[in-house]
Amino acid sequence: MAPDQSLLDQVFDRLAEDNAPDDLVDLVLAAYVGDEQLAAVLGGEPVELPTRDPSTRPRPQPLFLESISVAGFRGVGPQQSLRLQPHAGLTLVVGRNGSGKSSYAEAAELALTGDSARWADRNSVFKDGWRNLHCGSPCEIEVLLRADGAAKPIRVRRWWRDDHMEAHQGVSNILADDGNRYGETAELGWQQPLEACRPFLTASDLARLITSTPSGLFDALAPILGLDPIIDADKRLMRIRKDLSDQIATVKSARDALRVALAGVDDPRAQTACALLAKRAPDLDALDQLLADAGSDVSDPVAVAARRLVAVALPDLAYASEVADELMAAAAQVADLSATQAGTADQAAQLLRMAVTFHAEHGDGPCPVCGSRTLDADWRAHAGATLEQLQRDAVAVEEGHRRLRDARARVSRLLDLDRRISTDDLEALAGVLDQADMVKRFRSRADELHPVNDQLSHDQLAGHLRATYPALLEAFTELQEATSAWLRQRHDAWREHAVALQDWLIRARTAAENEAKLKRVNAARDWLKNAITALRDQRFQPFAQRSQEIWDELRQESNVELSGMRLDGTNTRRKISFPAKVDGTTTSAMAVMSQGELQALGLSVFLPRACADDSPFRFVIIDDPVQSMDPSKVDGLAQVLAGLAETRQVVVFTHDNRLPEAVRRLRIEATIWAVTRRDESVVEIRKNSDPVERYLNDASAILKAEELPDNARYPLVSGFCRSALEAACHERIRRERIARGERHGDVEELIEKALTLNQVTALALFGDLHRGKDVLGRINRFGGWAGDAFQACKQGVHGPGTFDLEVLVRDARRLAEHLR
Repeated sequence: MAPDQSLLDQVFDRLAEDNAPDDLVDLVLAAYVGDEQLAAVLGGEPVELPTRDPSTRPRPQPLFLESISVAGFRGVGPQQSLRLQPHAGLTLVVGRNGSGKSSYAEAAELALTGDSARWADRNSVFKDGWRNLHCGSPCEIEVLLRADGAAKPIRVRRWWRDDHMEAHQGVSNILADDGNRYGETAELGWQQPLEACRPFLTASDLARLITSTPSGLFDALAPILGLDPIIDADKRLMRIRKDLSDQIATVKSARDALRVALAGVDDPRAQTACALLAKRAPDLDALDQLLADAGSDVSDPVAVAARRLVAVALPDLAYASEVADELMAAAAQVADLSATQAGTADQAAQLLRMAVTFHAEHGDGPCPVCGSRTLDADWRAHAGATLEQLQRDAVAVEEGHRRLRDARARVSRLLDLDRRISTDDLEALAGVLDQADMVKRFRSRADELHPVNDQLSHDQLAGHLRATYPALLEAFTELQEATSAWLRQRHDAWREHAVALQDWLIRARTAAENEAKLKRVNAARDWLKNAITALRDQRFQPFAQRSQEIWDELRQESNVELSGMRLDGTNTRRKISFPAKVDGTTTSAMAVMSQGELQALGLSVFLPRACADDSPFRFVIIDDPVQSMDPSKVDGLAQVLAGLAETRQVVVFTHDNRLPEAVRRLRIEATIWAVTRRDESVVEIRKNSDPVERYLNDASAILKAEELPDNARYPLVSGFCRSALEAACHERIRRERIARGERHGDVEELIEKALTLNQVTALALFGDLHRGKDVLGRINRFGGWAGDAFQACKQGVHGPGTFDLEVLVRDARRLAEHLR
């Protein structure tokens, strides 16, 4: 991955390369952002990518260790400091077991991370012994780090106020190079790189390769790839997929249970619902319509008939009695009027109107009918009054007959049950009611209600109504109540299941939406899994390659040939694989490796992680890496460490003298500190052999080599003395310039430009490699011996000289100290 290209950029690029549909793009990006955004996009909202927080702390500058100070912790009693050069290079810290050297490695780890791998890997007894037995108070740790280009160090301090505080209760305080104070290293942006590119390789880390599960090793290495955001996105999609699948499965299970329940309900609606539910994809709209029409029972003719019968309202007995009474009263009124003059009033009125018309046309004269009465004005006045009375009598007669007709019509309507109750409905109900005799009894009473003779008198008809209607009404009421009970029982049996069906229908509509969402989620996850695999392989390849290179250096005489290292699988199937060949036969490396080979493999696995390019920590602390290694692998380890030390500050703690011996023998430039623990946990740290001392010791050794001819001895001794002077100058240049805040890379580039001893010395003394002409004069200030020794070192490498070699070694040592 390009250092300036974010993971999200790569996800965008891959989506574009695959020409992914917009819907999939939105879902993948939403899963990348977080749970809320994923839920919003699944709900139909557009994806919203977060903007970069301007308050986010910038990426930490490259950091080097300057010192580790310890007091009252582990094997260190009174305060003692391990001082380091804050730049790339190899430092060995040696000492016997129990000398306290590993206390410094653990102290640095604890100060920066707040925890210790040894505490996690050991029992509580080991963890309880974190405070020094002889001088446990004050108990504190202080680590100085130098950021590349910074004039001041970063001071990380952790201390425990009293003897009763537990290890995890230590107080942390950080004084940054900008003068600000912080409580934890996370506030400086160090937490993620400390976890992903852990710069501490303890014995526990190395042992983890042997004892850890494949998934545990996977988890230890995966963070260096920086794929956590996209892996978290995949986990979000997995959780959503499980939730959706569970909801869909729950709805399907409920549908099956509902089908079983509905199958036992004797109701056409239940049977229809059961048939709809039996389909692979039930018609939800049809079920919805079935529930909406459930009250009308339009699909069941028996229920329709029952509802029609229940809806019939027959008049009560009081009404029937009232109708009978009205019929008899109307008949009596008509009979009474018929027996009086009013009965003929209409005809008399017609005759009288004709006589009035005749008189009007012919005038006064004898009556043309009787001949005895004279039709004159008096008659005319009397006739008008009589005509008015006759008209009133005719109206009364007509009203009586109308009343009788109305009364007779009311009786007819009361007797006409066919208008209210269908014979077909009665037949349909006879087959479902528990007491079918009620229908027969009602029909019998209905038949009795109809008079046998349609010519019954009004009185007879009224009497018949009074005699038969009560029994009919009683039979009908019994039938109607039984029908209502049947309807209620039938409705109650359906209603319970209808409620369950309605609830299922709501969930089923949600499930239908969830199935569409699940299809989208599965598509997004399929794409994301492929993207994770491709990105993981792409990003892991440089680490695997570097691990292979380190193993090739460490394996030395091993017949185990690694064929790369792979991160395979995801989630619960994640693992790390070490394919290998032994004498040409393919196998798994860890299955055939010895303890020493596994130790070497552990280093080859964890060192690339600790030295990742993205890590701001330009140091790596390795504790006790030589365990179980044979001598050839120790040589390989020394060469690996020397290679790392070209770009990293490598600090190795070891009790095994084979590693410093290999460093000296292979002439690897390194600073070696010896740690000695005295009584009462008093720890002493002194240089065992720095480059200056090593070169001068080598010169002394050659000086004493009797078998070496003098013509070869002189250039070798003077050459080592010259190297000692150059090493002293290099140390001074790095110390002074880096302390001033110059970048480590710039300092090393400047040192590489100083090709001659004069230039190197000028750079050390004056800060300017071009002032070589001033060097000798400055050196002579130390004494004439210094200038003579300097000149001898310059000239002696070109051939035998006359300078006393013993004096040269002695004076070179003195001069080197001055140059430092």
